[in-house]
Amino acid sequence: MLKLMKYEFRKQLFSKLVILALVGVFQLVFFYGIIADKEDVIGVVMMLQGVFTFGALFYLAFESILTYSNDLKQKCSYMLFLTPNTSYGIVGAKVLSAGLQIVLAGLAFFAVFAIDGGILIAKYDAIAQFKEIILQMLDQFLQLRIAFSDIVSVVATIITSWISTITIAFFSITLSTTFLANSKLKGVVSFIIFLALNVLYNKITVLILGDAENYAKISTYFIWNNAIALGFIILTYIGTAWMLDKKVSV
Repeated sequence: MLKLMKYEFRKQLFSKLVILALVGVFQLVFFYGIIADKEDVIGVVMMLQGVFTFGALFYLAFESILTYSNDLKQKCSYMLFLTPNTSYGIVGAKVLSAGLQIVLAGLAFFAVFAIDGGILIAKYDAIAQFKEIILQMLDQFLQLRIAFSDIVSVVATIITSWISTITIAFFSITLSTTFLANSKLKGVVSFIIFLALNVLYNKITVLILGDAENYAKISTYFIWNNAIALGFIILTYIGTAWMLDKKVSV
């Protein structure tokens, strides 16, 4: 499993290097603005970096899906499924590496913005005053008794929801390249199945859980939400690996 995950990281390394290089460029321009005391440059680069961060995370989130699709279509990538690894190991490595990459990327971007924000606060009094306002707002927010467990459960829900989207996409792509391989509309049908499964997932979640307001603790709601997402992850993961076993020589 670890070797397969390492292979996935290497295969998607180029995009990470490009993103890292662009972040480096943004940071160089940012530090130039700090040293030269050019507030307009700082404002523009922070805005562009914010837009870039959103776009980069969005791309990284879907890169694993694109990679998996190519693995089933391109002959050179298809050789992965002819290695002495089980289909469960191959799909599992792809899912785990995708989840790990997006978490690490999110933490890295958060660290960059935290460092830049600290530098701005240290340099400009107006931003320091703004920081005090933010801290006061946070104090009022914390008075609402938002527990640390609530924050953890929300973050966990975001991660499991994304992983379920990956496994649903893997399931739909595998279906189109195995049982629907001879269909001229296999791509369209696969996309419809992907949308339908996501709608089904949301419907089941709402049906079982109801409104979050009905729970004494918000963390309880998100814990059950995670359980439902985990159920979808397991089902689509097993379904994907099963189709590969039946239709692809792995």
